[in-house]
Amino acid sequence: MKLLKITPRLLWGILLSMIASLLNLYLPLLVRHFINLKQFAWSGLSKKVLLLGGLILIGNLLVSSLSDYLISSEGDRQVRQLRLRLQKQVLRLPQKYFDQQISGNLTSRIINDVNVLRSFLTETIPAVVTGSLTILGTMLITFSLDWKLTLLMLLVFPIDGLVTVPLGKISEVIAEQTQSSLAALTGVTSESIKQIKTVKLNKAEEDVFAKNAREINKLYRLSLKGDRIAAMIGPLQSMLSFCLIMAVVLYGTLRVKSGSLSTGTLGAFMMYFFQIIGPINNVALFYSDRKQMLGATRKISEIINETAEETAGKEQLAVAPGSSLLRLDQVSFAYQDLPVLEKVDLEARSGEKIALVGATGAGKTTLANVITRLYPVAAGRISLNGQASTDFSLEQWRGFFSVVLQENTIISGSIRDNLTLGLNRKVTDQELWDALALVRLEEYAKKLPKGLDSLLGESGKQLSGGQRQRMQIARACLRYFKFLLLDEATSNLDADTEKIIMTALDRLKRTKNCGQITIAHRLATIANSDRIYFIKNKTVVASGSHEELLEKVPDYRRYVHEQQLKEKR
Repeated sequence: MKLLKITPRLLWGILLSMIASLLNLYLPLLVRHFINLKQFAWSGLSKKVLLLGGLILIGNLLVSSLSDYLISSEGDRQVRQLRLRLQKQVLRLPQKYFDQQISGNLTSRIINDVNVLRSFLTETIPAVVTGSLTILGTMLITFSLDWKLTLLMLLVFPIDGLVTVPLGKISEVIAEQTQSSLAALTGVTSESIKQIKTVKLNKAEEDVFAKNAREINKLYRLSLKGDRIAAMIGPLQSMLSFCLIMAVVLYGTLRVKSGSLSTGTLGAFMMYFFQIIGPINNVALFYSDRKQMLGATRKISEIINETAEETAGKEQLAVAPGSSLLRLDQVSFAYQDLPVLEKVDLEARSGEKIALVGATGAGKTTLANVITRLYPVAAGRISLNGQASTDFSLEQWRGFFSVVLQENTIISGSIRDNLTLGLNRKVTDQELWDALALVRLEEYAKKLPKGLDSLLGESGKQLSGGQRQRMQIARACLRYFKFLLLDEATSNLDADTEKIIMTALDRLKRTKNCGQITIAHRLATIANSDRIYFIKNKTVVASGSHEELLEKVPDYRRYVHEQQLKEKR
């Protein structure tokens, strides 16, 4: 799979770069001609030589500038497209992929590894193409001038190869390890900053520093290896080049004294020699640069080749307005071959409030994730009004649910940005204020300098924990949905605020004729549910009203008793 492409714009840039190289090849011939002039006065011929040389230099400047712009701008354009492609792919990957990843590591792949590809496209490829042309052109010209001196100059190739090839293979391994280490460092650094409050409250600064230091030291050791190789390659190439220059000068001088070589030709040879050293090194380093590029490509390709969620592609299925019935029949789910849910049966209807309760780790949140198709079921069937969930596109299916999670899902941005997140319709300011009023945040927002456009900081740091949860509930209420799914959504609220918001949600349930699925531990939150599903040992062991379960299910009675004790503490 080609991540970067050789486009017409890039080809034009390389072609212009080749023209600039050809112009450079002509300059030593002019110098040779000027040196060989028997008279250095401002004769007509010398003026023409100098004028032509000046025009070539100016032309070279203009052509090279245009070439550099075309190549670099095309590289930037393709990097932009690749980053957009990666971002889109990452957002479409299934939840199970992110469960096994570090977010900072993925970020590094999107930013740092793509930069490696850009460098290869905009620097290595043009340098190798123009360098090869320069080498070929130089060889042809110098052979025509003096084949003996050319053969001596050609010794630079095998000598340079003896240095760069073995060291280049080592550089390849180091480069790939460096990219991986850089990704790991980005991951741990990002995580430690994101969790800085947890770090401080647990007095874990030294532990986190040690973790970061290990990655920094690992990257440092790899950098030292690269430095040692670079320190060997540079001086070795310089020494060998100097020895060859001395050999060319001494041999050329002897030829000039014997009369078999002109001074101008020797001068031209020296210019060609200095002109060819850079291209030779570029071509010699192509092997290691290519290997480094392939290492970056491999990681990026792994992300792109991951199987993405099919968010669209299916036709929108007609769903009859009015009441809806959500059913789970014998649904099972396993995470990494570890059973989490087994043969779960469940029903939720419009206008009805159901609750999922059970001990921590019973599988309640996993059940919510399965219902919203964050995870695919291993067995069984989920349906809406008798239509299988998999018959709907993922985009349409998730549109049936408005979800409020226990964890913080406030994004960096304004109140407006957070409330309208993901909405595919225009929302009036009055709708936003009404949503804030529903969760008792209207007065708070009106006191802010910019009202709805006030910034909340990274992850909503300007808000308290309870305010963040209320903001998420307000966001959920602005959506069109058939079921409102609350996963411990009121756990950070005081009892009075929770009661007010739950009353408002009950009113919303009646107004929108939607179903409400609540996951909670507080008895006040679940006791008035129309039906409670008690989950134990990975499955639903009983369902009914709060009173019915208390009377008939000893395990539920014991669970309620434990919750009452917790709430009294």
